[in-house]
Amino acid sequence: MTAATRATEPGRGPAATARALFRDYPLIPLIGLLILLILLIRILQPETVSLEWFGVILRASIPLALLAACQTITFLTGGIDLSVGAVASMSGFLVATLVGNVGLVPAILIALAVAALAGFFSGIGVGVFRVHPLIMTLGMSLVVLGLANVWQILMVQTGAGVPGELRWIGSSTTAVILPNSLLVFVPVSAFLLVMLRRTGFGRLLYAIGDNPVASRLSGARSWQVLCAPPGPAFRWSWPQSLTRLGRRRRRR
Repeated sequence: MTAATRATEPGRGPAATARALFRDYPLIPLIGLLILLILLIRILQPETVSLEWFGVILRASIPLALLAACQTITFLTGGIDLSVGAVASMSGFLVATLVGNVGLVPAILIALAVAALAGFFSGIGVGVFRVHPLIMTLGMSLVVLGLANVWQILMVQTGAGVPGELRWIGSSTTAVILPNSLLVFVPVSAFLLVMLRRTGFGRLLYAIGDNPVASRLSGARSWQVLCAPPGPAFRWSWPQSLTRLGRRRRRR
């Protein structure tokens, strides 16, 4: 089919191409919206936009980006976790209250273990008892907040505080604009991308995910999933197989 014939097909005009581009690559309109908002702030309050302002925005965005990156794994299977904010706050509070007694590294390990325990119970409720993810994770967030309040009453008088190392990596910047929290965000993001795109477990999430809209919005290219059954010489691509199936039906 020539380019001229393809251009005259219905739905192949510039508007349809733009809609398809925005649908398949939602990052493009989001970046455009961000640039528009920055320009609007620049026009309304010119003194606000500066290198320090960009640094503050980036520093505040890193924790949200970390939570969003982990939430992507849940989206791929058609679920959602409303307890991530409560669990993250509880983990930070645990570190701040335990660091004076057990040290920084044990405090971080304890906080991670408690957060994993909360996720484990949420997973049991959703996967085993078939509780809807919205209900289960919302209930877990309330449980976590309640336990954190009880823990606060017990530990608030112990001289708790944020360790200097965590304060440096969480709220300091390098060269004005680069937040030190990138030292955490970049390795975590790289690990998630490699796990999703280069491992069998990541491809399995793509293959069995039951929410294609959420998968697309999270940036997952589910249409590129390759499933390889036993046997090194055989590879199956479901888009190609669907195309072949359609051809066979037309021949019949």
